Amino acid sequence: MADRLELRPYQARALDAVAQQHQSGHRSVCLVLPTGSGKTFVGARHVAERRCLWVAHRRELVSQAAVALRRELGYGAVGAIAPGLERVPEAAVQVASIQTLLAREGVRPPADVLVLDEAHHYLAEQFRTILASYPEARVLGLTATPERGDGKPLGDVFDSLVVGAHYSELLADGHLVPCRVYQPPAAMGSRELAQDPLAAYRRYVDGQRAFVFVSSVQIAREQAKAFCEAGVPAGVISCETAASDRVLTLRRFADGDLRALVNVYALTEGVDVPAASACILARGCDHAGMYLQIAGRILRPAPGKAEATLVDLTGASLRHGLPTLDRAYSLEGEGIRQAAGAALRNCLRCGACYPSQPGPCPECGYLEPVRTPPPPKIYSLELREVFAGQDTPSDAKAREYMRLRAIQQERGFKLYWVQREYKKLFGEAPVITDASREERDEELARLVAFAASRGYKQGFAAVRYREMFGAWPPRR
Repeated sequence: MADRLELRPYQARALDAVAQQHQSGHRSVCLVLPTGSGKTFVGARHVAERRCLWVAHRRELVSQAAVALRRELGYGAVGAIAPGLERVPEAAVQVASIQTLLAREGVRPPADVLVLDEAHHYLAEQFRTILASYPEARVLGLTATPERGDGKPLGDVFDSLVVGAHYSELLADGHLVPCRVYQPPAAMGSRELAQDPLAAYRRYVDGQRAFVFVSSVQIAREQAKAFCEAGVPAGVISCETAASDRVLTLRRFADGDLRALVNVYALTEGVDVPAASACILARGCDHAGMYLQIAGRILRPAPGKAEATLVDLTGASLRHGLPTLDRAYSLEGEGIRQAAGAALRNCLRCGACYPSQPGPCPECGYLEPVRTPPPPKIYSLELREVFAGQDTPSDAKAREYMRLRAIQQERGFKLYWVQREYKKLFGEAPVITDASREERDEELARLVAFAASRGYKQGFAAVRYREMFGAWPPRR
């Protein structure tokens, strides 16, 4: 067995909690751990010295899981059931895709434990088909976002849920980095962006390695071309990208040869580039799960990386909140905060109404022609930085104070306007130490006049003056 790394405290607690749930009679447990918290590592510890079938939903994730599990459990302890990957039939742990298992019923290795990696992708029917071959096995689901792409929870697959860690704990211990967010003043329409993605990159994250999420392959190509022509090396990864090209493009991005990686639905999970510190969100996110998966790409720590930056051009952060907020999870009702029903589609030939999904109408077989969506409308709206109240870093508070002072002086506002606007953001009023003698005298005169008009005691103006400037008014 390979040398074993030490478990982090929350990882040890998570393993104990899962074991307790299994011992108390829950057969199928979903373990929630945010992106970057070591889900595969925890899963590997859970299945050590047991017969296990580890299930992934994409071939590249099968390969990644096999490599990670061999690193933890030893090379000979892990086999892979997938074309092009080395088979180790005698290994206690076997990794396979759900598609392979469903298509080849004879490929069902013995197992006492089933692990469903990225558990939010599994449907109840798929799960029951596999589970029927393992009537005595216990099940562990691993996910950062316990809801499906349509927002529905996972209560039809799992009967117990364990939250292994929250974002606040991971941030406090340095396992994730804080995330700065820029967002438009209001949510944009489905085909609208607050700014051009290239302009947003130049303004907010220039020079950083950035994931750029867009809504179609055509737009991805156009954006990558625009970035390259502007002198920002960029690549594209989509469902049409060949596996070898995908690996090469990701390697160039990880090495820093590419500064922007534009993608469509392709890099929301299973991608680990800790040096990437920026994300430009130029597509909608109807549900919190997709939003958190996207933002999770940039939260891993790396040498010299103090924070990440999410540039939200659609307003998804207005709906789903800051990406590092602690969340409430559930197997019923709302998987993550809010959940919505599946979208429906009407067949243009027979009129049948059915859940929206790729492929032909299940009633008559009609395949709706693919329509190229119109390009998004691009505005030039000002993005604002999002703050975290009193927990906002001091440098961010200082920047915002200077911005408010500049506005106050430019527009001729009173000094108390700065204090009021600052307090709205951070829950506390600033001490104004950079006021001129004229500004201090003007404010003292205003306070004295106000106290007199209200019949307040003489000391009122002095106390308010001290609160604003940190010192008592000069004696006259």
